[in-house]
Amino acid sequence: MVNRRQFLTGALLATVSISACSGKQEGGSSGRFSFTYLRPTWGPATYTKNGPFEKELERRAGVSIDVQIIPVIDYDTKVNTILASGDIPDVIWGSGPTSGTWRSAQDEGAFLPIDDYLDKYPAVRKAVPDSIWKMLRDDKGDTYFVPNLIWPQVPFFLYYRKDLFDKAGIAEPASLEEFQATLEQVKKAYPKMVPFTMGYEWHAKEIATSFGTGMFGWEPAPDDPDTLAPWFMKEKEIDLYFWLQDLHKKGLLDPDYGVSKEPNFSTAKLKADKAVMAIEHWGAYTSIVTELRTIRSDGAVSVVSPLGETAGSRAVFPVDRGFYVSAKIKDPDGFFAFLNWTLTEGSELRRWGVEGKTYKVENGTKVSLQDAERPKSYQGPQIEPLGFIGPFSEKLDWDGMRTNFEGAGIGKDFDYIKGKFDDYTRQEYFDYRDPTVVSPTDAKKGTQLFEDNLQKVAQSTIVNHKVTRAEWAAAVEKWKRAGGNAILEEVNSLQKDKSKPEYTTG
Repeated sequence: MVNRRQFLTGALLATVSISACSGKQEGGSSGRFSFTYLRPTWGPATYTKNGPFEKELERRAGVSIDVQIIPVIDYDTKVNTILASGDIPDVIWGSGPTSGTWRSAQDEGAFLPIDDYLDKYPAVRKAVPDSIWKMLRDDKGDTYFVPNLIWPQVPFFLYYRKDLFDKAGIAEPASLEEFQATLEQVKKAYPKMVPFTMGYEWHAKEIATSFGTGMFGWEPAPDDPDTLAPWFMKEKEIDLYFWLQDLHKKGLLDPDYGVSKEPNFSTAKLKADKAVMAIEHWGAYTSIVTELRTIRSDGAVSVVSPLGETAGSRAVFPVDRGFYVSAKIKDPDGFFAFLNWTLTEGSELRRWGVEGKTYKVENGTKVSLQDAERPKSYQGPQIEPLGFIGPFSEKLDWDGMRTNFEGAGIGKDFDYIKGKFDDYTRQEYFDYRDPTVVSPTDAKKGTQLFEDNLQKVAQSTIVNHKVTRAEWAAAVEKWKRAGGNAILEEVNSLQKDKSKPEYTTG
C-alpha cells in the first residue's frame, strides 16, 4: 500500500538502443515518426515552428513533432473545449487523474493505457519513482498518465534591487508590516518604477505563509483538526487576498497585475529595470542578474528572507502536470520509443541542448548559458515547448547549479542563494488533501462549480477594489448550496488520513 506522505527514488536511467539519426527505433517502427503535441508554456508564447533547436531534435531523434502551445494561465480553460470535442492531439499535457476533468476523460476512454509501453521502454518507467506510478493507477490497476516530476520544495523568492535600496537608504524588511512600509519608501524614492510586482496569485504562496497558511490547499479547520477545509474557506488566505487588494489600491502592487496574462511579465520588469521588487521562482536568480546587467551594469539583486515568525515555504505535491497519450494515436510504440530516447541516448540534448548555443564547456565541464547569452532562436521560448519529462534525480542538482553560477560569472553568489533556499524551506506548509483520494462530486462537476460560483470573486478581488469580504463569503455559500457541501463531506469521509504530508526523497 502506498503511503501518500512518502515517495522513494530508485535507479532512474536505463539504456535502450535507438538509432536516432536514421529514425529507426528498436522495437518500434522504421522511418520518420510524426505526432501532434499540445502543452502549456510558462514563458512568453513566442514559439515559432521549425526553429533550429526543433530541427536538431527532430534530426537526432528521427521524429517530426507538430507542437501547439497555450499560455499556462489560459490552458485549463481552453483545454476543456478540446477534451469535449474529442479531437485530442496525440500527446496532450494535463493535470492527471488527481483532477476531476482529466479523470473523467481518462475513464471515458480518451487516453491510452500505457503499462505495456512502460515495460517495453524501461527508461520511461525508471524516470518516475514506483510509488508515484502506484498513486496514478486507476481502480483497475491501469496507468494512463506520464507525470512531470518536480522537487517538492519550490520557494518563490521575494527579490529586490539592492543597488536601488542602498542608494535610497532603504533597509530590507523583516515582517509584513515592514514590507508594506518599505513599499511606501520605494514608491516615494523611485516614482517612475513599479514598487512591487508578481505574475499571478501562485507567486504569493510564500507571502501566504507570513499569514500562517499554505496557499491553494486544504487544511484542518481551526476548530476541528479532523475536518479539512479548502483554501477559499480559510480566513488567513482570504486575509492575504484583501491585503494584496489594499496594496494594489495604494499603487504599491503593479497596476499591470491581472491585466497581462503572461505569468513571467513581472520578472521581465525586474530584469528590464522597471520594477524594484518582484516575486519569482527561486531558481531564476542567475537569469535575473545576468539580464539586468545587460541594461544596468551596476544592477544588483538580493532576496528578502521569509517575512515573520510563521513564514516559510509552501511545499507542493511532487507531480506538476504531465501528459496523456491519445487513445487514437496511430503509433504509440513510436512515441514511447522517442520518449525513451530522450532519457537515454538523447539525454544530453534534452538536458543541455546544443553546444555554443545553449551551453558552453569550461575546463571540461558543461555550463548552461542564460537566455541573454543565447541566440534568440535558442532561448527558453523556443526550447520549452519541446520539453517532455526528466528523471527525478535531476530535479535538485546543487553541484550543477554551482557550476552554472560560476559559468554566469556570479559564482560568489551561489552560497547566498542556497542559504536563502534553506531559510525559506526550514518551515514548510502543505496541502493536506490527498490528491489520490477522489471525491465523486468533485470529479464530476467540481471545476464547473468553482467556475460558476467562485472564480469571478477569486480572480477579481485583488484588482477590483469594490469586492468585499461579504461578497467573498456569499460566493462560498453559493458554492456550498450548488454542490460544494457534497464535496466537503466526501473529501472528509473518504480521506481517512488527514495528517500533515511529508514528501521525502529517501
